[in-house]
Amino acid sequence: MNSTDTTFNPMTMPLDHGQLIEASAGTGKTYTITNLCLRLLLGRNSPWQRPLAINETLILTFTIAATNELKHRIAKRIEEARRVFRTGDDNDDDFLRHLLETSSDSSTDLKLLTAASQLIDEASIFTIHGFCARVLGEQTFESGTLFDQEQNAERDHVLKLAVEDCYRTLIMPLQGDIRQLALTLWPNPAMLARKLSRFLFRGELQIFPAQTAEDANELVLKAREAKTLWTDGELGQSLLKSDLKKSSKQYKRLEQMTEFCTSPGIELDNELWEIYSAESLAGAVKKGGDLPIPPALELITEVRTGIKTATTNLWHQVYASVSSLMQQHKETWNKMTVDDLLTSLAAAVNRPGSSLPDSMANRWPIAMIDEFQDTDNIQNSIFSRVYQDGNNGHSLLTIGDPKQAIYSFRGADVYTYINTRRLSSRLHNLDVNWRSSPALIEATNILFQKGNVFGNDADMPFVPVKPAPIHTEMKMLVAGVECPPYQLFVIEDPDRFASVTELTERAMNYAAEQTVSLINADSQASLDGKSVSAGQIAFLVRRRADAVAAQRALTSRGVQSVYLTLESVFLQDTAADLKLILEAILEPANDQAIKAALATRLMQTTAADIDRLNHDIQAQQAVLAEFRSYREMWLEQNVAPMLNTLMERRQLAQRWLKLPNGERQITNLRHLIEILQKQSGSIKGMYQLIKWFSHEQGDAAAVSAEDRQLRLESDENLVKIVTMHAAKGLEYDIVMIPMPVFSKGNKNSADPALFHIEQEGRYIAGVELGDNSHHRSLSAREEQEEDMRLLYVAMTRAKYRCYLGLPKLNSFAGSAIRQLLDIETLKKDESLLPRVHGVFPQKLFEIIETDNIANTIFTASASPGPLTVPPAKPTVNDYWRVHSYTGVAARLTVHEPVMVTGYADDDRNEESTNIQNLLSRHSFPRGARVGVILHSLMEDLDFQTDDCSSLCDRTLRRLGLEDEWLPVLEQWVQDILKAPLGQFSLKDIGLTDRLDEMEFHFPLATSTNLVQFLVEKEYLEGASNKALLLQGQMTGLIDLLFRRDGKYYIADYKSNFLGNSLTDYNDESIAHAMQSHQYHLQYLIYTVAVHRMLKQKLPGYRYETHMGGAYYLFLRGMNQQDSRGIFFTKPDLDTVARLDELLGGING
Repeated sequence: MNSTDTTFNPMTMPLDHGQLIEASAGTGKTYTITNLCLRLLLGRNSPWQRPLAINETLILTFTIAATNELKHRIAKRIEEARRVFRTGDDNDDDFLRHLLETSSDSSTDLKLLTAASQLIDEASIFTIHGFCARVLGEQTFESGTLFDQEQNAERDHVLKLAVEDCYRTLIMPLQGDIRQLALTLWPNPAMLARKLSRFLFRGELQIFPAQTAEDANELVLKAREAKTLWTDGELGQSLLKSDLKKSSKQYKRLEQMTEFCTSPGIELDNELWEIYSAESLAGAVKKGGDLPIPPALELITEVRTGIKTATTNLWHQVYASVSSLMQQHKETWNKMTVDDLLTSLAAAVNRPGSSLPDSMANRWPIAMIDEFQDTDNIQNSIFSRVYQDGNNGHSLLTIGDPKQAIYSFRGADVYTYINTRRLSSRLHNLDVNWRSSPALIEATNILFQKGNVFGNDADMPFVPVKPAPIHTEMKMLVAGVECPPYQLFVIEDPDRFASVTELTERAMNYAAEQTVSLINADSQASLDGKSVSAGQIAFLVRRRADAVAAQRALTSRGVQSVYLTLESVFLQDTAADLKLILEAILEPANDQAIKAALATRLMQTTAADIDRLNHDIQAQQAVLAEFRSYREMWLEQNVAPMLNTLMERRQLAQRWLKLPNGERQITNLRHLIEILQKQSGSIKGMYQLIKWFSHEQGDAAAVSAEDRQLRLESDENLVKIVTMHAAKGLEYDIVMIPMPVFSKGNKNSADPALFHIEQEGRYIAGVELGDNSHHRSLSAREEQEEDMRLLYVAMTRAKYRCYLGLPKLNSFAGSAIRQLLDIETLKKDESLLPRVHGVFPQKLFEIIETDNIANTIFTASASPGPLTVPPAKPTVNDYWRVHSYTGVAARLTVHEPVMVTGYADDDRNEESTNIQNLLSRHSFPRGARVGVILHSLMEDLDFQTDDCSSLCDRTLRRLGLEDEWLPVLEQWVQDILKAPLGQFSLKDIGLTDRLDEMEFHFPLATSTNLVQFLVEKEYLEGASNKALLLQGQMTGLIDLLFRRDGKYYIADYKSNFLGNSLTDYNDESIAHAMQSHQYHLQYLIYTVAVHRMLKQKLPGYRYETHMGGAYYLFLRGMNQQDSRGIFFTKPDLDTVARLDELLGGING
């Protein structure tokens, strides 16, 4: 227990170890940190008896934005102090006046402040993860990390791969009935990853119940025996005549149970095992009745218990498997995730005999951890060890507010804060609110100062705060009359519990109508004598659906708004549209891909313009040329300049800004462009960048990494719609909370439940995998307590007034707002209004009944001038180009060229695909998208594996195909891998002997004789009169480069459909496809690229010895018996050497 609980004084608070500052909302936490930094810089009342340099104070927080804000605020405060010491004018700043008056040498102090100002960029202000990365990088020996270990692995991506491996190696090989039970728990890998992630990264965690050694096969045998006993004993008829309540489901489903017991399946996931267990039956017996329990029912009870045990064991198995597989993946790649930064440093500082704690404490004598309520036990174990017991005078100062601990879904653990609070030698409270009006502070104190609002008052008390003396005149007036700081508006149907959707719509419309009344031209509302503007109002919402409803309600009244959330930008429609655009740019001769890109909402192309491409050759050629130019610019200048050019050329900003929600679209697009540009520095090649983009879309979460979160689209004077989690740390003059009723918890869920239990005076985190009712009730209670904290965060964002909706929902009884207002539980035919009317002081709380909500159209007091579009930039012609096989082929022949990647070689019209009743590779869907996904399958496939079911299953899901296709695709893949390629097959190629999606670029000099040479060599027909000037750079993407017996081979996958049987993939058909698509030119360019690479990379390289040749693999025709579907060639050395010369500019 903390020994002292005092009001904070920034000048006298001791700076030795064990200090904890609790800062309620609006009490100036950041300002406090800046003042403590000034004390340390000047050495005032410091245990070190000397000034500390700017880089000797370690300040840690949890987000990049917070670190930037802290550095800015500290720099500003240092400048304010310098001005006071330079001029003597304290500008009524009590703290700075005290520093000046108590200075023994003001000139020396000014020099210290000036040095700190000059070195502000060296200040030790980090996110906790950033700090751990820094220490591990600088203290390699002491921390025990590897020298070349990368710290950039995406945790979610590693989890995704590990879960897919677990599915393949653990779940799918299970005995059939147990496998079905597992698939009921986790129908797909994504579901398993989502459920595991709730507790997989929690650090120290006790798992309940423990794993047992139950035999799953014995469970299956018991289930079969129980079913036999039921049918043989005609138990259904016996129970029909028993004392079961006729209204019970046990009575109503007897016939269904009998049918189930006569069926062959075990179905361990069937709820009938639970319904007809002895315990459930006992609860269905009439009052005073009796129900004998025959052996069959006893056995069913044992099966029910066995199913629960098997379920728990499955959770233990996948938890251990995925944890191990994640570690294997990271070790293979020699990479760390952000979580590994914490665990690695924690292990290093807590290792017996480690010198790292002393090294860190000597470098940073004092550490301040901001937002400490968002910490977890791993983070705390690092700093409690480094600054343990003062550690020779070194100090740890923690700052936070447990009432604002709202990020448990991100791994934050408020119970770690509580454990630290109990051990703190001194606790200091910031008790002056510098944000809100005195009336709002008084009303908020009334609501929250009831006992145990946040749980246990001993661990998380509500300490009433005082208004700042300078805020005594803060008032909101309407028609000259001061408004109560809270308006509670009831939304209900008095006779029933209405639906969430219905009441959400009504609540948002009421709040939107109130907004219009505050900001309309004829409004009489004012804040401190000034008119209210839209930018001073914020709608705080819990769900995305609430935000959509709020925006719809505002828009219908002509009020513009912006939306801020923690949601990933990759979840937005903009990301899906941009991916289609990038894919079209990657394959700029694929007219179907280009049409798909143009049809996106983002591109704002009309249907008429798209249709024109079907019959207007000039329009079609112009669009193809446009997308080729984007591809060339991508290669030459990178992705961001290319997309910015596309935006400018297509006038996307001008078009979108005229539309509702246009700023959101443009903000999302620019955000995505920025992310792509940043990522392009570590990802080689356009295709790999698009593949990464696609993975990000699949892994995107409702609450995402900081750099992925949606940005506020505008700083204009617009109403803000903000999720409650994103609003933390922000403030708004007027806050609308139309729907403060949150979830009911998961106490009845079968999913793992996180909870905390007290052991020896401290809280321990646990996860319940079974059905322990106590643990699950603890978990539900913790969720309700966090709901209350979230409500507190939302309400305390307001400076003048807060509008709180009270929706009469069925879930109202378990809500935080009901608990806060102390409203008794309602029946469905009772009105909520009388429960709140007259209960609260009228001066502070206005109670409103919402009936017949109007729809007033907003009228602005004045209209801004029209926006003008700046003149277009001049076009600069540049004949230097990036060339590809696609572009060269398009300029040499009238044939429609194949894409440089070769992905879209199928029939372009997917609608022409005739799916036969017989499932086979020949009836497998066709089209550009299928081609891309089949290429991806081959790229991700380990050729030497015997089990490709997981990868094939994922491929089918991407294509939206049913499971019945799985054996077809698995057999097809095996045929591809075992098809004879001379003396070997792809099955013989290991991962270390292959390079997938090899992107190449090589410089070109001017070449004029290329066409003549290709015609002479019979690689081209009828193109000798074509003019072709190549200058710039040649680029391409080779599907596969592999090594066999010291030779290097090119392989290109072709998903072309040549017919409905293997005989259609004969030599003649293959030759025609090679010629018609100009694939000969493609493999010549690819061969030159590999030839040039090997000359540089392979010592002693000789073309005849080391180059194996080129394979064109027509996937639909490949089989294990013969070479159908396979084209092979090796151009002679003279041809390759001459082509190399011509592409290099030697015309001879």
